[in-house]
Amino acid sequence: MEATKKELEDRLTAARERRRAAEAERESLVEQHALVAQVEAEERAALDAEAIAKAELDFGAAKIAVVKTDLGCVIVKRPNPVLYKRFRDKESAKTQDLESLVRPCLVHPDATRFDAILEEQPATLDRVADRVVYLAGFRAKEVSGK
Repeated sequence: MEATKKELEDRLTAARERRRAAEAERESLVEQHALVAQVEAEERAALDAEAIAKAELDFGAAKIAVVKTDLGCVIVKRPNPVLYKRFRDKESAKTQDLESLVRPCLVHPDATRFDAILEEQPATLDRVADRVVYLAGFRAKEVSGK
């Protein structure tokens, strides 16, 4: 049995209404997620600014380094000379070696939060280790004359 013109028009109207309702709901969710993301980003930025100010006060601006990530900043301080020498004496820098260099220098965030950042963005460890090495006095551009 074929549908009448009226039945088809009613189905078309109902389908269009369902689509408009679904699109409106999706749009509302997208806006809400965007607002949540903005709030979280601002809260992270405020926390980072407070942590940087405290670290500069505690250690001095020249003795800390800040690595910014999408998940918040990581602040490290200058490494202990013995720790740095032990790191340099390794044949190669494996992940565990980088961690043993970085973790004692970690000022912010706490170890649990740092682990969460590394879980999401593992290359952060390399970036932070580079900053620790820089704080130890290694200046490749200055040494090479560039």
